[in-house]
Amino acid sequence: MSSLNRQERHLITIQGLDYFASGLASIFVTIFLFAHSDLRTTILFQLWTYGSLLFFFVLSGYTLRKVSSATHMKVGVAVGAIFYFFLFVFQEKTVQYIVPLAIFHGFGAGIYWAALNLNQYIFSNQTKREQYFGYTGAVVNILSAMSPFLGGLIITIFGTGLYYGVGTGYATLFFLVFLLLVGMVLFIGKLPGHEGPSFSYKHLFTKERSVLWRLVLWEHALIGLYDAALGTVTGILFYLILKQEVLIGSAQAVGFILSSIGGVASAKLLEKQHRYFWVGSVGLALALWIFASMQNPIGLWIFVVVSGFTGPFLNTWLASVWFHSMDAVRDHWRNKYHLMLERDISLGVCRILSLVFLYVYLAHGDQVILAKQWLFVLPVLPLAIGVLLQKSGDTIRRR
Repeated sequence: MSSLNRQERHLITIQGLDYFASGLASIFVTIFLFAHSDLRTTILFQLWTYGSLLFFFVLSGYTLRKVSSATHMKVGVAVGAIFYFFLFVFQEKTVQYIVPLAIFHGFGAGIYWAALNLNQYIFSNQTKREQYFGYTGAVVNILSAMSPFLGGLIITIFGTGLYYGVGTGYATLFFLVFLLLVGMVLFIGKLPGHEGPSFSYKHLFTKERSVLWRLVLWEHALIGLYDAALGTVTGILFYLILKQEVLIGSAQAVGFILSSIGGVASAKLLEKQHRYFWVGSVGLALALWIFASMQNPIGLWIFVVVSGFTGPFLNTWLASVWFHSMDAVRDHWRNKYHLMLERDISLGVCRILSLVFLYVYLAHGDQVILAKQWLFVLPVLPLAIGVLLQKSGDTIRRR
């Protein structure tokens, strides 16, 4: 990473720590809610979280003009810390407060990601997007690889009884994540200052969209149709297949390690030939189809290995095309913030629609069986994204 500038390395470290903290507990929050309610309640939590995230992300068009992006990131992480403290306090009663907790959680995530995305765009080198996002993926996945295994181990070790007054493994884990996020608020420190965006909500309706930018919006819309819902469903299915938190954490760890290797490989290969993104598009489709067809430990591990290694090829190029498309708009970054909002509106609305569909769909029979059947629809989406990315790449090369 020596070729990256100081700001790039700092942003990558912040993301790595954030993913490490969320990786410790995120899949176990899903399992915790499922164990104390059902799959639809878990989907409902995600629905309110992503709805809140989208609202506050869009609101950042106003708040970033008044408050620095560094403060946004610190407040967002602090809210995340308080969220995990609430889980520690409420424990099994969490399901009684699921809607306000989800809204609160989404608030923190919304303002954090709005600021982080803006800082990434401002401070990353325009000529080395693939390298930046490739190394980001590698660092994030290295740190993320350790966290789910540690999370599962903590739950297993402290699963029953009391330890220094803290009851149950889940409560112990949630409290440790709270402490980690408090420390992360201090680590963020002082990011380089920059002007606020020159933004009006009218820009969302009056600014002209290029062919390339319309492709970007469709690409992220397709991602939104499966990424959030898939993470929730696979977390539950992993739990039902492996049955032990430490094994679930181990599977997640292997996936992240392979994603880290894939991230480094994709950074190098995509700089030479952009069409390597098809490795990720086809790999994810294949992994999803195999897991949908084989709901057992073998199918699970094939899914983890194939999606883990190939996924970064798609994600790295997707993020690079997004920022290249913004670069293609010949204007100061302050006048382009509406593009970030458009992208996240496209992504967020489709995430909400997919979760609403899944919530309604699961009401018509056995929730787990219906969730397994839903997986068979998903492989077409990474392939469709690949087709759009091919068109985006061709458009970029012609410029």
